[in-house]
Amino acid sequence: MAEPRQIVFFLGYQHEIRALSEKWNKILMFTCRDDKAINSLDSNMELGFTLAYAVTMIVALQGNILLMYIVWRRHETRTLTSFLFVNMAIADLLIAVFQMPFSMAHFYVSEFTGAVGNLFCRSVMYLVNVSMTASIFSLVVMAFDRYFAVIHPFRRTIWFRRAKIILPVIWIASWTLMVVTPFSYMAEDSLGKCFYTEEHIPRVPYWTYLLLINYIMPLAIISALYIAIARKIWFHEIPGQLESSRLQPDEQIPKKKVLRTLVIVVVVFAVCWFPMQALQMNLAVTAGLTWHPIAIYSIYWLGQANSAINPWLYIGLNGKMNAAFKRMIRCHGQGNTLSHRLSTATIRSNTAVTTV
Repeated sequence: MAEPRQIVFFLGYQHEIRALSEKWNKILMFTCRDDKAINSLDSNMELGFTLAYAVTMIVALQGNILLMYIVWRRHETRTLTSFLFVNMAIADLLIAVFQMPFSMAHFYVSEFTGAVGNLFCRSVMYLVNVSMTASIFSLVVMAFDRYFAVIHPFRRTIWFRRAKIILPVIWIASWTLMVVTPFSYMAEDSLGKCFYTEEHIPRVPYWTYLLLINYIMPLAIISALYIAIARKIWFHEIPGQLESSRLQPDEQIPKKKVLRTLVIVVVVFAVCWFPMQALQMNLAVTAGLTWHPIAIYSIYWLGQANSAINPWLYIGLNGKMNAAFKRMIRCHGQGNTLSHRLSTATIRSNTAVTTV
């Protein structure tokens, strides 16, 4: 069994999880004395999670590519919020392309060793953390954008409201803040898995740092900004604001819809990633596994599933994106109908010529 300092990332849990899985199976099915039954259950669990990851990866690829395509083709959707969602789509695609296949490979690939294994292990973990940071930072910028749009509507020259500036800033900040990740993972030769190592950074400070940067601080800032926006829109209670600056009812409707969409996206993000944050901190503090293996795999799948949920939420809840999506479907359907009619007319014409 791996040393306690090494069991933080679930791709390195295989030996501990299998031992714990057998323990739970013996407890829950104490009448079963056949080891084949236990192995069969493990195989079924692996197959189930493999299918879950495969479906999630397909949905994530389709949704995020579709979102980027809509913003590229439809000029009316090109707002700062949409560009920030495109930013999130890029981050989600990185998770779908690198992290999800890596998670599925865990069930079937026995070893990640040597220099190539180390490079692969550290690169994937770095990309995963950078992607998560870029996603949550995009949500923070959305909150600031909504805050200034509602509370300070006449301040339009703020630098971070320019997509060409803020999008690179988000990625540069994400790459920089997560530079500690490559030094925190290694492919353990003795077990052939990707492990967290305390060689450079102790586990508790490292996971506390990630928890603060990628979860607690961003969500605290977002919550404070959205509370201020809600007070302005629904209760008109922003201290120091003049009576004439209050929003009229007709002006409130679109702002409420945008705010509702963003709040839902943030809540879904928080719900999807909270179990993983709790699990990682638990493992960092206790340095031991007290969770059922199914719970561990489900928690990591839920966090990655957020990458498949985000684009469809925005397409479904945002009025302009939803309308553009429906127009694309109608145009595609009309194009197929027109193509079918032209083909039918051509066949009839050729038949008539042949008959004559």
